[in-house]
Amino acid sequence: MIQALCLLIFAQLAGTLLADAFVLPVPGPVIGLLMLLIWLLSGGRSPADLHILSDGFIRYLPILFVPAAVGCVQYLDLLSNFGIVLFTIIIVSTIAGLLVAAFVFSFVAAKLSPPTQDEQR
Repeated sequence: MIQALCLLIFAQLAGTLLADAFVLPVPGPVIGLLMLLIWLLSGGRSPADLHILSDGFIRYLPILFVPAAVGCVQYLDLLSNFGIVLFTIIIVSTIAGLLVAAFVFSFVAAKLSPPTQDEQR
């Protein structure tokens, strides 16, 4: 079981490294799983427990979607009345959060980066 889990983690890590290295618009774990699929389809050797591990993950995956779906169904009348307003608020707040995070990152990066030759003079 440990070998199968390590294989999945290695595939995710390899995909993330490729996505970061080539600045790809596809998430790294997706690339890693595609690489794992290609490797398995080409006859690559896999741990015996990979099937058991993947079945276990897939069996419990829907549990992650239940709370969100229940929340949406529970408030359908609210969503029908204020759906456009809520959607707009979500978009605006997401953009605002991204802008603040980018500003804070650039500020901290500027403070922590070593001085350039022009700044040393």
